[in-house]
Amino acid sequence: MRMSIATLLVLAACTGDAPSSDRTCAGNLYDACQQEHDCMSGNCHNFITESFQVCSTACTPGNNQPCTPDGQNATCGSSGYCTPAAPNSCKLPHQ
Repeated sequence: MRMSIATLLVLAACTGDAPSSDRTCAGNLYDACQQEHDCMSGNCHNFITESFQVCSTACTPGNNQPCTPDGQNATCGSSGYCTPAAPNSCKLPHQ
């Protein structure tokens, strides 16, 4: 019985959606944005292929160093902007 309950708890934890963040986007790198004024970097970039729009920063294609502060997962794509794997977990202030 204990094993069944433990198994169900593990399965539930693995299949659930990630909790949404209550943090408001502050314009940090990879926070969601609607315009350049939403970003500290002044660059609100729409990554159409990835289906998100976030604050980004310019970079030289192939040089990922400016894209990975604090160990974040991002690359410098051919667009010349740092592309994160996913946006930061936050909501826009006007949502």
